[in-house]
Amino acid sequence: MYKNIWFKLHLILGLSAGFILLIVGFTGSMLSFKKEILSAINQDTYKVSVFDKAKLSTKELLEKFQEQKPQSKINGITISSFEDDSVSINVAGEGENARKGVTYYVNPYTAEILPELKGVSFFKTVENIHRRLLLDDLGKQVVALSVVSLLVLIFSGIYVYFPRLKKSFLQSLKLNFQSKGRFFLANLHSAIGMWVIPFYLVFCLTGLYWSYDFVSNGLHTITGVEKPKKPQMQGFLGEKISFDDISLAVDTFKNLVENKYSSATLRFPQKGSVYSFDYLAVDVPHERAKNKIEFDIKTNQVSKHEKYEDKTLTQKLMGSILPLHTGEYFGVVGQTLMFLASLMMPLFAITGLMLYVKRTKKKKSA
Repeated sequence: MYKNIWFKLHLILGLSAGFILLIVGFTGSMLSFKKEILSAINQDTYKVSVFDKAKLSTKELLEKFQEQKPQSKINGITISSFEDDSVSINVAGEGENARKGVTYYVNPYTAEILPELKGVSFFKTVENIHRRLLLDDLGKQVVALSVVSLLVLIFSGIYVYFPRLKKSFLQSLKLNFQSKGRFFLANLHSAIGMWVIPFYLVFCLTGLYWSYDFVSNGLHTITGVEKPKKPQMQGFLGEKISFDDISLAVDTFKNLVENKYSSATLRFPQKGSVYSFDYLAVDVPHERAKNKIEFDIKTNQVSKHEKYEDKTLTQKLMGSILPLHTGEYFGVVGQTLMFLASLMMPLFAITGLMLYVKRTKKKKSA
């Protein structure tokens, strides 16, 4: 009796949420290698020709940029230790860009403003579909409910398939290419489904972290890890902070970390002499594995220096929700497996629908 109830629940949720999950899964696979794709098609922006002369100082770079963009209020700057990397300068934005600002990429040798990134608007649209179905808050709630449905689909599928798993675990995970028709579809649906369950559980749990505040707040409460606050760009106030101070802060940072960094971001403070840098070490597992250092440029006294490598496993996991969601937390292999799992989502929607149609036809003919 219970098996029949779980089967019907699996069927109803699959038919109702299947199309949404198909969209979410397919767009998720498109986003899996977004950074790699953007990097490949924007070499003229991310990379520059290495000159025989030294890079411009931070002060010179900011001054030359300000001459080209006199009306822009500079929020911060991201530098790189690699000779052929461009520098990114963030300025205050308006409207939908008010919180994150607008980023320009600049040649560190000449201060030339480099071409705008290609493909960003495309991936923004794909991400909007993935997270909100282009329907803002309503779409966000629909996607969140579909993710909850996926959790129920996972556990109901395990329950229905459990007798076969119990009878022959390894055999139940194999594809039977000799079977045909409805039996082949059922084998395809269930066998591959068992393989992707661990990945879908990660998708669901990390996805719900962004969907519902009570989920994210609850996880941070349980783990005891403080929830990070979204940085709010305020805009550079020239009368309070000079480019000399910014340049001094960058030089001090390099000395304090002994140039052992790959990239570092400085968000300009509104006042005072205390500066804070978020930076990545040379060899990091993913882009969220950031270190943070805070110091006073007048005294060179470090008030805070948090290193990713010194964090506990719980702190690393809670600070790496996005890399866990994309698989980057586990390197290229994990990223590729997550991509393939996302790409499989349409398979379950289509095979599930085909099985329902064949089952309905069989009942009618009977």
